[in-house]
Amino acid sequence: MPQFTVDEDLAALVEKLAKPKPFENLSFNAALRRVLQAQIQPNKVDSELEQLLAESMALKKGTKKAASPSPQQWAASVSELKTKKGLGTWQAICDVLKIETAGDSARRKLRNWVKTNRPSWPPVPELSGD
Repeated sequence: MPQFTVDEDLAALVEKLAKPKPFENLSFNAALRRVLQAQIQPNKVDSELEQLLAESMALKKGTKKAASPSPQQWAASVSELKTKKGLGTWQAICDVLKIETAGDSARRKLRNWVKTNRPSWPPVPELSGD
């Protein structure tokens, strides 16, 4: 096995970078191995993180939110709302009918309100999972 001469200042630098624990006696080889492995390990961790990120992004692309039914079409089917302007969102319809949504889905709040207060109106469209 070949032998290498190492200057004292280089040996001291390797020992310092190895960060020995108190009272730990490291050989030069062990200290150099620790320093080099510390440089290699982050790259391995980085590549594993990159792979996990790529997998999670691929999963996210596959899950799309279902499109909300058209509030304009539903409002046009209700005689009391047909003539009202600006009913382009479920929230706008709730505002006209003075339905408090309190941060919940305006479409779901409207659906429950219609069932209770206006059963003769056409039902508000539902989504799977409602």
